[in-house]
Amino acid sequence: MKHSLGALLLLALCSCASSGIVQHRSGDLMGLDSFALATRYGTPASLQHQGEYLQLNYGSDAAGCRIIVLVDQQQRVAGWASSGKSCAVR
Repeated sequence: MKHSLGALLLLALCSCASSGIVQHRSGDLMGLDSFALATRYGTPASLQHQGEYLQLNYGSDAAGCRIIVLVDQQQRVAGWASSGKSCAVR
């Protein structure tokens, strides 16, 4: 539980750190399995462990859109956030 709170805190901090970041608590990515996520977005630019979650980082500043996705141990999207002017509004 401690790790899951830390991961959610990370997303909350991201949404407050920059005015261009939008945190999403619901939407079409929530609950999506990692295979469907890979089909939709391809290979992540980087990844890291955040406690019991895996953080997948898609996009780049050069492309104008960054997407951070947290995947739980059941390989489903548990949360996500995006930033950048080129990110599509969902």
